[in-house]
Amino acid sequence: MRRAILLPAVLAALSLGACGKKDDAAAPGAAGSTGSAVSAADPWPLVAPLLVGNGSRSYTGGCTRTPQLDTIEASIRLDADGKMTAPDLTLDMRKPQLITLTRETVNGVVKAGAMLSMEAEKGPVLTLSDQAGPEGGSAGLMRGEQLLSCPKGPGLDQLRGQPLYKSMARFIETPGVALKCFNPANPMEAKTAEYKLAGGIATVGSDSFDLSRATTEMVMIMPGENQVTYAFQVSDGPMFHVTYDTAGKLIGVQRRDAGASLQGCQADA
Repeated sequence: MRRAILLPAVLAALSLGACGKKDDAAAPGAAGSTGSAVSAADPWPLVAPLLVGNGSRSYTGGCTRTPQLDTIEASIRLDADGKMTAPDLTLDMRKPQLITLTRETVNGVVKAGAMLSMEAEKGPVLTLSDQAGPEGGSAGLMRGEQLLSCPKGPGLDQLRGQPLYKSMARFIETPGVALKCFNPANPMEAKTAEYKLAGGIATVGSDSFDLSRATTEMVMIMPGENQVTYAFQVSDGPMFHVTYDTAGKLIGVQRRDAGASLQGCQADA
């Protein structure tokens, strides 16, 4: 659950980088369920259609390099088979250390973003942003201290087109699971609750949240660490980070209310 705390920082980074109909083949079902063709341990088959559709995405135009602070004619391209090409670089993006997908609603406008990190400290890290407007999308590629930002490309229509709780249902839907929740003021004091996510309704103890009204959603997949985290917030309500292993087993839930201490709950084995 320690990685769940990093989610707001990742979301902020994607937001700064940003400066439909449900596919029947991705029917809901807990990750690792019998007959599931997609596993969070190998998420690319489900993630790729959200990022590139059925083909590829190219981001071009006057691309800015940092720290040089110059502009060059270049492109960043990502294909459905995971091949990414950029100046002097070709990568297979199918097995990154970290995949982060975000979907936010700001003043009624839905924006989406994605980040794929091949190596935590040195990268390369690919970010894709969607402005939900005529400018479409943009891409950034970080390698060490080098950053290439290409401003012209297609928007992330598939990722923006439906809530993440639908797109990622295979990974995050879960039946009722008993939780043991700890009081931040007295860690020795624990209360029991239940967490459930089904049909777009997340239930935490006595509280229920309609995820179709979520203003923030994020899915963070770390196959190498056997972890998937789903974060959501409905309007001005609490922010939740729900963590699973890649087989779909619930690990724990974190809740943060405005002005309150972080409350942690773990699955009661």
